[in-house]
Amino acid sequence: MIRGPAAEGRVAAVARADVADVATAVLRDPAAHAGSTYVLTGPEALTLTEVAARAGVVLGRSLRFEDETVEEAYASRRAAYDAEDWQLDAWVSTYTAIADGSCAAVTADVERVTGRPPRTLEQALTGAAR
Repeated sequence: MIRGPAAEGRVAAVARADVADVATAVLRDPAAHAGSTYVLTGPEALTLTEVAARAGVVLGRSLRFEDETVEEAYASRRAAYDAEDWQLDAWVSTYTAIADGSCAAVTADVERVTGRPPRTLEQALTGAAR
């Protein structure tokens, strides 16, 4: 289960492998990227309900998203984890950023830097090489 106060907000999550590929490209030719700023995203913005459904298919099990209030999110994480307050703040604020639309933008920066489109959620979950 995915739980958090994300409501029906969308997130264009980028695969770690894409971040690594961009970093490698920049390190191989730093002059070409001097002064550039990149916003790395996945190829589409998904709700966490969509993320849960797609991840469930890839993983072969039923997954769902449960929306929480901010207060519920803090309480559930305090009960489940021995985490510092700053960690809880970071965790919960990730979901509220999704809810308020801050994570919904999709950019072409991964493709611009690497020459190939970013991995889909399904590709990231299966570790699909390209």
